[in-house]
Amino acid sequence: MNKIKKSLVLQTSFLFFISFLVIILLWIFFYFQQKYQHQEYDISRYFNTASSLQPLLYKDQQINNEDLKVFAMKISNVKYSSYYDVILKKGDKNKGFIVISYKSKRLIYIYNKQKDIMIEDISTHKSMVIIHLVFILLLITQGLLYIKLQKSLSPLTSLHKKLKKLKIGDLSPLKIDSHYEEIKQMIKSYNDSISKIEYMLELREMFNKIFMHEMKMPLAKGMFYLKQEPSNDTHAKLNNILHGLNKELDDFFQIETLISNQNKIIKETHNIKDLLILAKKRAHIEENHVVLKNIEDKTIEGDKEFLVLCFKNLLDNAIKYSFDNKVIVDGNHGVTFENKADELPVDISQDIKKWKIDKNKRHKSSTGYGFGLFIIKNIISIHNMKLIYTYDNNKKIVRLQIK
Repeated sequence: MNKIKKSLVLQTSFLFFISFLVIILLWIFFYFQQKYQHQEYDISRYFNTASSLQPLLYKDQQINNEDLKVFAMKISNVKYSSYYDVILKKGDKNKGFIVISYKSKRLIYIYNKQKDIMIEDISTHKSMVIIHLVFILLLITQGLLYIKLQKSLSPLTSLHKKLKKLKIGDLSPLKIDSHYEEIKQMIKSYNDSISKIEYMLELREMFNKIFMHEMKMPLAKGMFYLKQEPSNDTHAKLNNILHGLNKELDDFFQIETLISNQNKIIKETHNIKDLLILAKKRAHIEENHVVLKNIEDKTIEGDKEFLVLCFKNLLDNAIKYSFDNKVIVDGNHGVTFENKADELPVDISQDIKKWKIDKNKRHKSSTGYGFGLFIIKNIISIHNMKLIYTYDNNKKIVRLQIK
């Protein structure tokens, strides 16, 4: 009973079982009640038939089936015998009637001193058939409703099982087809949640690997300088490393904020050229590596820090992976970054869920992840802008389409 109370599916099955039981009990009750009424009706009919036919038998009149039709009787050729099963007997040896059972037939032997007659009861109790038919239809209807309801509730059972498996790390989606909006919404919400969990776990793995990679290199350099003789030069190098680490931690904090979506962007109008200059400084890009075209007096609306971070990654990736260490930034029709390089490992124009790049595919990322691409794509997304990527004849073009 505790399981029934706590389970919607079991509770529904139990309630249907109770309803089945009630229908069957009502069926039995009405059957016996109707059977009793039929017996009383038949006995009354037999008395009425016998009393109506006795005067005709005294007068020795001919009795035919037409006369008996009104009593739902007909003349029988069976001869009376005391060996038959007697159901009802009324009268004495001089006058009366006997109701007997013979080969599943009900016969009425009516007699007096003058004459006797054997007639057969041919009445049919249609009300009994109706009772059986009604309750059979009720049970069939209940059965169909139960099957339909169980089919409708089956997604809940599947979802319950999937949630149990989720505890042990099963992140597979729920594959159930349903025509009901509520069930479809539950399935969609579950699958969206699973997708979000997978996305966050993958980002966490990617973020940890990037963080470890970026921290290990300067720390290794610092350990190397500590082993050398103290001097102004080693002191300056250690100072640069520590400032660099501090700057990296600030960048990682900003990226972590971007991942967790906890930061509400502040939309302001900024000059694109000013943002590009800041981005070049943060990426330590030399002036001759960036060619600006049609960029004067062009503006963009959004969060300054995020836009600078986006432009920094776009410039850094474009120059780092280009064949000639150059990138052309064009301000017409948005902001376009063009360079000569290999094709990107992922099409950043699409809605990307999996940021983990195939490790079997050769590319220049030291960690095997498109972390810079992830930063660019997400900053564009939270600003409700569109990113268009094309590649043709070793020419890679990434266009930030401003709405």
